[in-house]
Amino acid sequence: MNVAPAWTKGYTGKGVVVSILDDGIQTNHPDLQENYDPQASVDINGNDDDPMPQDNGDNKHGTRCAGEVAAVAYNQICGIGVAFNASIGGVRMLDGVVNDAVEARALGLNPEHIDIYSASWGPEDDGKTVDGPGPLARRAFIYGVTSGRKGKGSIFVWASGNGGRHTDSCNCDGYTNSIFTLSISSATQGGYKPWYLEECSSTLATTYSSGTPGHDKSVATVDMDARLRPDHICTVEHTGTSASAPLAAGICALALEANPSLTWRDMQYLVVLTSRSAPLEKEAGWIVNGVKRKVSHKFGYGLMDAGALVNLAEIWTTVPPQHICKSQEILEDRQIDPSPQFSLTLHMDVSACKGTLNEVVFLEHVQCKISLRFFPRGNLRILLTSPMGTTSTLLFERPRDVVASNFDDWPFLSVHFWGEQAVGRWTLQIINGGTRQVDRAGILKKWQLIFYGTQINPLRFKKPTNNQNSYKSLKTFDSAFIYPTNSDPVTNEPLVTDSFYNSELYNGFNNYQSVYNFAGSDPEQAISSLDGKKSIIRDNDNSIEGDAETKDNCDEQCDAQGCYGKGPNKCVACKNKRMDKTCVSTCPPRSYSDAQGLCQPCHESCNTCTGPGQNNCLSCSPGHVRVLDLDVCLQQCPEGYFEDYLEKTCIPCQPNCASCQDRPDHCTSCDHHLLLHQNQCLASCPENTYETEDYSCAPCHNSCETCRGSNSSQCVTCTPDKFWYDGRCNKDCPAHHYADHHQRECIECPPGCSECNSTTCISCLDDWTVNSKGRCVPHGSDRCDVDQYSDGDLCKPCHSTCETCDGPTEHACLTCGHPLVLQRTRCVAECDKGSFHDKSKRSCAPCVHTCAQCVSKANCTECTGGLQLQNGECLTTCSRGYYSDRGNCMRCYISCETCSGPGHDQCVTCPPGWQLAAGECRPDCPEGFYKTDYGCQKCHYSCRNCPGCKNQADKRRINVEAYLVSAQPVSTLQLVNPFNFVTGLAIVACLCIVILFTTIFIILQRNSVQSAQRGYNRVSIKKPKVTCNYNVVAVSDGESSDDSDSSEGHKLIGPPKPDIRTAC
Repeated sequence: MNVAPAWTKGYTGKGVVVSILDDGIQTNHPDLQENYDPQASVDINGNDDDPMPQDNGDNKHGTRCAGEVAAVAYNQICGIGVAFNASIGGVRMLDGVVNDAVEARALGLNPEHIDIYSASWGPEDDGKTVDGPGPLARRAFIYGVTSGRKGKGSIFVWASGNGGRHTDSCNCDGYTNSIFTLSISSATQGGYKPWYLEECSSTLATTYSSGTPGHDKSVATVDMDARLRPDHICTVEHTGTSASAPLAAGICALALEANPSLTWRDMQYLVVLTSRSAPLEKEAGWIVNGVKRKVSHKFGYGLMDAGALVNLAEIWTTVPPQHICKSQEILEDRQIDPSPQFSLTLHMDVSACKGTLNEVVFLEHVQCKISLRFFPRGNLRILLTSPMGTTSTLLFERPRDVVASNFDDWPFLSVHFWGEQAVGRWTLQIINGGTRQVDRAGILKKWQLIFYGTQINPLRFKKPTNNQNSYKSLKTFDSAFIYPTNSDPVTNEPLVTDSFYNSELYNGFNNYQSVYNFAGSDPEQAISSLDGKKSIIRDNDNSIEGDAETKDNCDEQCDAQGCYGKGPNKCVACKNKRMDKTCVSTCPPRSYSDAQGLCQPCHESCNTCTGPGQNNCLSCSPGHVRVLDLDVCLQQCPEGYFEDYLEKTCIPCQPNCASCQDRPDHCTSCDHHLLLHQNQCLASCPENTYETEDYSCAPCHNSCETCRGSNSSQCVTCTPDKFWYDGRCNKDCPAHHYADHHQRECIECPPGCSECNSTTCISCLDDWTVNSKGRCVPHGSDRCDVDQYSDGDLCKPCHSTCETCDGPTEHACLTCGHPLVLQRTRCVAECDKGSFHDKSKRSCAPCVHTCAQCVSKANCTECTGGLQLQNGECLTTCSRGYYSDRGNCMRCYISCETCSGPGHDQCVTCPPGWQLAAGECRPDCPEGFYKTDYGCQKCHYSCRNCPGCKNQADKRRINVEAYLVSAQPVSTLQLVNPFNFVTGLAIVACLCIVILFTTIFIILQRNSVQSAQRGYNRVSIKKPKVTCNYNVVAVSDGESSDDSDSSEGHKLIGPPKPDIRTAC
């Protein structure tokens, strides 16, 4: 991965902070403790600040990842981290319940301090799960990229997943399938696809990791061992994409040291432009996109190259602002035929928002948001083709995905179109490419394209200076360290080192304009004078453009230092603000005044601002909306927000809503397997409804009380006037059955009965008669012995298992002898599943139809498929206050009315009068939240508490006042603030109290002195007072006494003493 050239230049990650979001890191490990950063660490599972893992053998993962990033160099312990001088921290979050709140807390940890977050987790890699971050985690991502690193954006590095064995797709993982993350895949040491790799179009790049056990090497790094045994603190067995992501994070740390101004999008550009396909081209599947870059569903743009990355970072200029353009949403239902290899092809002609503020010309990410129904879902393959002819597979077949059938607004992401143009015809193909039988046609409900990119060419570079072509001073390296060779060990391809500026890659960059060729971008030097004013740079002869300085007839914008000519551009220093080389009274719109009084441009999204970042807006630019809880301006509301078109604001949807429309509490989809019913998100469907395949609640048939589906044959329980039989609810039971009014079901009569009730046969079939016990027995059986049956004129013996019978076989028993019991017409030792031993009748009686197993008629121990067991009953949904845990209803936490799990932060709804905040039910909104009509909403990240969702103008009163001062002439501005009066009044009151206290104190002290003169004299022990370089008259001990009634300036007078001199 060509790390040595970056080290040779002196880049080791120093000053960059990386945090590993995992199961913790061993903070006292000898290869980590020197670089450990407690400010980048927290223990969410243990609710403290120490991320030390449990010493149980199962929590080594985070420590191993940390060692890959920042293991200390040249200490002869385990090895060297990629960024061996970077600061490393860890978040212990995976050793316990992981939910949306836990994820959000980890992703939002100290974003002003942490530069890079490395994570190797996500939903199950089982080949059938489709899941992503919840509302709180989504907001943490958005806040991180808009406000983290002082507005440059947090960098999230993510492992693409280890579901290759199950043919999983990382495009079904909402963490790697996100524009905010650098999704990193793995390659074996030989440059091949490892067995665990997931193929998808969201993977950006690759690093090395493990391969086939016993054949390919794994990653060497530190290991967790609480006792720090020398033979247990290192490992050479770190594996999977979990090992690839930290290597990528370390390489990114080197680039950040080379250029700390890189934004989160800059880093993605650098990775795309510098990753190399050549070492991995022995593996098939590479394509060339519309801008002649090689890209792969296995490896993204190729193997990361640290040397090329830092070289390009040195001359990189921040990319233009991101534009987001949404196509129209195609709502027409289209049938997906069930026949094998059927292909549904659709086209969309897009303008990429040409002529608007959202225009996208140069693409970065492309999302295709799809809603469809197809069973089995895993049969589908989905492809998207750009106007420039690049075809990207958004979804490969997933053979294990045979349970679910829906994609609901799932945003499939592709990075394969990076740099292409968006305008033109896009083609979507949905293919039934799997091998499983499909019984019915599917439906494509809607689809939409979302383009992310820039309006102007993003590639602009600084002119390399001499010191950028030369190496930095070398660090002192351990003599035992051997540099890698200058060729790749696999392909023998020469590695990119410091000859970058002579390389083909750099020559290609010369086709783009330099950043300095743009108007207004010439660097302007300035120095600060001693009085803090901005001054210009003088020539060596101390002259300024050949004109003499003067203090007469200067422009009104010049300060007292004078000028060297007429006009505001001839000032020695400015009175107010400075823009370019001209003094101005105020900074113009869409700019702000920095600490030196220079007018600097606001972020593109800001109309007025207090700083350069996206999170410094006071008001938003046209075409932008304010996200209230994050206090940033974006081109459109993110997922999980309601857009108020009148106020041009984004309001968070109600808790548990994944999306909403019309109002924040009008949900259109729900979070993490909650169910949508009448635009509310519930833990379970209410009565008379059932759970559909797309996680919503639909009404049962009107004959059912509860049901499994909408048909009349899918009832589970019936209304009070009907009885269940074979899935239907009927007013009357069929022949040979009786109605159980308590259980509302039809039960079959015993053998021989044509009509019966719960205890006896009322009438019998032909050739049967009712005996004295109320049972039907064959005619003539009274002539035979008990263990015989009548066969014409003969009595024949019953089967050995029967006590009485009506035939010779074991299936003709009528009663059984002890200890056997009658199961229908057989005598058995134990009742079959689905029935119980009715001791009063010495027979097996059927369980209620909802039970799979029971111990009595009303006490189930196991339910039929899809039902939930609660207190011996089988229900379609758990009662309020309970949640389903693998078919069993368990009680919610005490404060929850309904919930999705046992935790205090897994509430779905709260008791009346209580408030839901971050999954918890509280009597009032907790710290960090404020109350709205739609429940508790989170305060801005910078607030500990807030009375409402305030924008920057409310939170930053002092900065805003400064902004207002800079926006108006000083002579005319009258800034009235009610807080100034209150503050002044408080100061005056405090001064009055101090004066009063001082007066009283002086009077008391004077009285005390007078009393001492009249009443007594102190006895001196004649200790001299020691001083330096002065002649001091020693005074009586009363003067140096510790008693509190003596004070400086009011000495007790004693008899005169001789002079004493003391030297120091």
